[in-house]
Amino acid sequence: MRTAGRDLVYTAHDKSNKPAMTVSPGEIFAVDTELCSGSWLKSLADRYHPEKTEGPNPTVVVAVEGARPGDCLAVRILAIDVDELGYTGYVHPDPALTGQILPGNNESNTRTLAIKDGEIIWHERLRIPVKPMIGTLGTAPEQEILLNSKGGPHGGNMDVQEVTTGSTVYLPVAVPLALLHIGDVHAIQGDGEINMAGGVECRARVTLQVGLPRPFGNQQQIRLENQDDIMTIACERSTDESFFAAAREMVRWLVGSYGFTEKDAYLLMGQLMASRCTQYVNPTRSCICKMPRWCLIP
Repeated sequence: MRTAGRDLVYTAHDKSNKPAMTVSPGEIFAVDTELCSGSWLKSLADRYHPEKTEGPNPTVVVAVEGARPGDCLAVRILAIDVDELGYTGYVHPDPALTGQILPGNNESNTRTLAIKDGEIIWHERLRIPVKPMIGTLGTAPEQEILLNSKGGPHGGNMDVQEVTTGSTVYLPVAVPLALLHIGDVHAIQGDGEINMAGGVECRARVTLQVGLPRPFGNQQQIRLENQDDIMTIACERSTDESFFAAAREMVRWLVGSYGFTEKDAYLLMGQLMASRCTQYVNPTRSCICKMPRWCLIP
């Protein structure tokens, strides 16, 4: 199995980015991801500070042989193996977020953490099970250059916990070779990602497999699935916009792939759909909508 290293990373989704390697559809490969804020973390004694930041969210780029504009890129996540060090915290609190939760607080609080045997060592009495996820996963846009801090229909910085082992993420292909951007792994993340240094940020080795299935044809937002659910993600400027966009995408999926009418899809979603905002810290908010597979009977 071939591995793309983290020696060549980019801070924006851009069609001019040089890929670390080119893979074939169906090939299993690995990517060593960089920390969301750069290469500064070397030991437990190191502490996060904005002056050390090399981000946002450096990504490794992988080209996909045969991918053409208009295709759908299926990214199957086979494994996420996290590093032995991570960090979390907030620095110079943003009044729009931390100030709302901790009003009047002007202090910084960061924590560097050991990760060992599938657990995050919070302190000597508390160990948190690792639940790794890929925070940033997207394809290069056709015209724009999009900072890795943003999410959108191309994917990007979604920060959704379901982008994890066992899931397949469906992304649009806008440029030749797709140029898949991968980075910003978290060892764990709570809903809202309310610390500015988001869950437990870490380096990782992710094992992936890509395919080029027939495009959905009506896809306008990110789709993903696992053995239990089909899911849609939207990343817009507000939580409301993101929720409505993700819900509209779920209607399109139920109608286009499962034979529902729009009215029946909408009605069933009102009974069984699960939804939440997974992060508030990026320029775009991320909302996910989920429908269980067992109900996909029109």
